[in-house]
Amino acid sequence: MHRLLVLLLLAAGLLGLGGCATIVSGTTQTIGVNTDPEGADCQFTRKGKLVGRVNPTPGTVQMGKDYESVAVLCRKEGFDDTAGVIGSEFQAMTLGNILLGGVIGVVVDAASGAMMKYPETVTFTLIPKLFDSDAARDKFFADMRDTFLGEYAEVVARIKQKCAPEACENELKAAEAGRDSRLAEIEKRRLLAKVKPA
Repeated sequence: MHRLLVLLLLAAGLLGLGGCATIVSGTTQTIGVNTDPEGADCQFTRKGKLVGRVNPTPGTVQMGKDYESVAVLCRKEGFDDTAGVIGSEFQAMTLGNILLGGVIGVVVDAASGAMMKYPETVTFTLIPKLFDSDAARDKFFADMRDTFLGEYAEVVARIKQKCAPEACENELKAAEAGRDSRLAEIEKRRLLAKVKPA
């Protein structure tokens, strides 16, 4: 009887370890990097040190997993420099940390156990230095806003589905703050965007 109890406890312990497999399985990962339009030079830094580069996009970068966020800077002739931050753990506020350009797939779901894992793919929208008309400028930023709001809706749905009951309200409030910050940034960029003289 005693031996059976020990075996059952060992089995339960092994099952418990299985839930952490996504955290400890490997110390590096590959991130797909896209830009719209293609052909940009994107550099990735962590703690001030270059940890990866894709030139030109699209491409992939191999990166060590870490709790630290990664800063991204993408450059392309004829477009403003585009900067962003990729978080390695679930932070709804990550939505507000993307200062320039649009990023798809920046949120990593902590409920999956991938606390140290970066997104598998990121996409940056590059902003032209000069638009052909006011209408072209406004459409560009309206599309960026719609894309972002679509991503925000997915984040909210994920939070509601997987958050712990005591944490849901705080996570949703953080997501809202991130949304408002991002929308304000898009509008600021629209107002600063240059248009060819008539």
